[in-house]
Amino acid sequence: MRACAIIWDFDGTLVDSRHRNLSVNRSIVERLTGRPWRDFKALKSIPEYDAAVARCTNWRDFYEREFGLAGPAVESAGHLWPEYQLRDGTPVEPFDGVRETLDALGHLPHGIVSQNARDIITATLGPLGLGERFGHVVGYQEVGPGRQKPASDGLLDCLEALTDLAPGMAFYIGDHPTDMQCVAESRRELTARGLDIELKSIAVLYGGESPHTWSTQPDEVAGSPREIVEIVDRHLPCRR
Repeated sequence: MRACAIIWDFDGTLVDSRHRNLSVNRSIVERLTGRPWRDFKALKSIPEYDAAVARCTNWRDFYEREFGLAGPAVESAGHLWPEYQLRDGTPVEPFDGVRETLDALGHLPHGIVSQNARDIITATLGPLGLGERFGHVVGYQEVGPGRQKPASDGLLDCLEALTDLAPGMAFYIGDHPTDMQCVAESRRELTARGLDIELKSIAVLYGGESPHTWSTQPDEVAGSPREIVEIVDRHLPCRR
């Protein structure tokens, strides 16, 4: 049987962390700018926050574009993120159906590639009883400066940890155009290395996303976590 793996984005894909992330960003931006968070449109509400995240490539772009931070201030935001996340008590829950999807696909290895911090991901998943489901977790600190998504580094690192880059098929599941771009970049790198790995992207819509205008279109679209199981099951190399 050919090697197979399922790799997930974290925020907006596995868990609905928007309320906590908004709360944390309000605190970080106030500290770094000396201004109240209400001065910034992106921090005024969940819809405004979602729209800001959607138009930015990654967290560095988010702080630069939405709050006018640059250079060391942006790096400071990254350093503050784990501390502020760990002390923020806003609840985070998996999306409805995610647990059942992980159960149904439990015969396959799972990993996470995220722009969040690995410590935050593991600290969040542990109390939810999901920490043991993932064999490898890549956060923003596990890749080099400037090598976050859409660069392929994190996704290829996770794929290698789960499959040793053996011939086979893998899926990357995400909710942002950067996730789809990351798959495209990773495919190019796999081809350049001469590796026989088919990598497919799945865009999830259950967080309110709309991929129709994305510059890089997903291979598959899932309106619910259950549909992820149906997509994977259509691909024979990954059947039980």
